[in-house]
Amino acid sequence: MSQDTVSKVRKSTDVYVDVSRLRPLFDEPAPPVDLSRAVLPGHPDDPTRALDRMVGKLYLKRLLVLLRDHGNACESPRVRHSVQGLVDGLLRLPHEELIRVVLRPEVTSWIKTAQRVRDGERRLSPETLLGYAGTFLMPTLLRPDILEDAEILAVAADGELPLASLHRALRVAAAPNALLTVRVVGASLRVDGGGKRIELPLEALSGKGDGRAFPEIRDLPTLPEGPLITGPQAWHDIAYPESASRPLDLTAEGLVEFAAAIGSGLSTIDRYWPEAATVVRRTAVHLMPVRSQGNSPFNFTLHEFRGLIMTSGRHTYMAAQTLVHETAHNRFNSILDLYQVTANADEERYSPFVEVPRPMVNLFHGVFAFLNDVQMAIRCADAFGPADGPPIAPYVDDITDRLSVGLDTLERHAQVTEQGAQLLDGFRAAMPR
Repeated sequence: MSQDTVSKVRKSTDVYVDVSRLRPLFDEPAPPVDLSRAVLPGHPDDPTRALDRMVGKLYLKRLLVLLRDHGNACESPRVRHSVQGLVDGLLRLPHEELIRVVLRPEVTSWIKTAQRVRDGERRLSPETLLGYAGTFLMPTLLRPDILEDAEILAVAADGELPLASLHRALRVAAAPNALLTVRVVGASLRVDGGGKRIELPLEALSGKGDGRAFPEIRDLPTLPEGPLITGPQAWHDIAYPESASRPLDLTAEGLVEFAAAIGSGLSTIDRYWPEAATVVRRTAVHLMPVRSQGNSPFNFTLHEFRGLIMTSGRHTYMAAQTLVHETAHNRFNSILDLYQVTANADEERYSPFVEVPRPMVNLFHGVFAFLNDVQMAIRCADAFGPADGPPIAPYVDDITDRLSVGLDTLERHAQVTEQGAQLLDGFRAAMPR
């Protein structure tokens, strides 16, 4: 066979992205954004939705490029066919759904890992990498009009196929890390792997039907109309940063207790700052527990896992502060994906929040998050007393003092851009009176 013939054969099986389907989305003019209105939820001109859409388009481009490039670099026709099915299915989604799925933590972390594999910073087999892409994207595509003529490869882990965006998992009889084949057949989902076949009605998976009637379906704990709650998953052994504290592997009963604790925080936000509750539910899509430090907060976010919050199991107003604080970090990560806020981002200055020198951009992060934190505390200060936990008033005074130091440092030393200046305006307006 001549080289030309080989090229033609390979080209006929290449993963293809029909960008014409996305032209209306990417041709949208960038809306005017004033970041001073993005600092606290509830501003009538809050640009958070516009920012989500813009950063979603950024991640969507990265995702499609990485799926295409890794798919075409894979020698397996089976894997390339799966990737083509994923790409075609994504392009059939309504744009709002497309933006939501690409900003889920399992997808943003897949994008980061796929970039590292492409750049030679990480070794991972193409089948495993692209199998996880199928695992994370396929649940959103489970509709006959979306996932037609496709055979999607997904990864079984610990005897289950996770369907994170559906808040469910499928029990499967397959070896760990086995590749499963997932198809939509009429109104059913068919999963093949390990010599076994599962066939379930799509309605039972979507939440419209009763999944409890099927022993293969396991519901995962969630907060009311809110984020998924799990312990560590197999994907975290691949993508989770080594320097970050590990999530706890709780029992099922422990996860329920954790959900109750954090759920009391979401209920507190619902009652005392409903605008923030809306933003928390839209931004935080996955919670994982980390070790407790009693009443002291222990919580953090990871830029590559957009929408994931790691937290200890605090209660009521303390959990409420954690949720708005970490949601603010997630929102600020979106701002940093889109804009440069200061020309001296890496210059280190004293941070009153961690009491050591930190890069200037981290000071922006800290002020943004603690302004949301302290405003949450102020809104519910009269509702909780000493029997509920540490007193709120001293905390508000302490954080307000720290915010004053942090904001003064930014005003004196940050070489702000136009967007950075807008943030400083918003910071001043949000400072407790």
